Amino acid sequence: MRIIIPTNVDQLIALAQAIQAKHEALGDASPLKNIKEIANLKTQTDLAAASNAQAKALSKQAQTATETRDNALGADTTNPGHVRFYVASARDILMGLNKGAEHNLGDWGFDVIASVKSSGTPTPATATDAPKK
Repeated sequence: MRIIIPTNVDQLIALAQAIQAKHEALGDASPLKNIKEIANLKTQTDLAAASNAQAKALSKQAQTATETRDNALGADTTNPGHVRFYVASARDILMGLNKGAEHNLGDWGFDVIASVKSSGTPTPATATDAPKK
């Protein structure tokens, strides 16, 4: 016969709470009274339960924040009103204004990567040279 200790956090906390309740109900008659520092079971179980509840709440908040962030960024550069659209539009306008001097886009925070021709001569970056996301 095997007696399983759950690996699932919620189930393990529930089991610890059940053991604690039974231990308290039996008082001095509890067979667990001789476990070294058994009094810590309640404190540790309460701490684990509270932290588990907090972790779940924060996880939900993180999911919501991630979804909100992704919606603001936009799926691609073709959706007006989203960050990716504005960044791509800014790049395109600045490239037009800086034709032949695309390195100036670095002043705007863009990473400018110059292509190298087979002769070893660097060529200015173009819109198709932009890093892929």
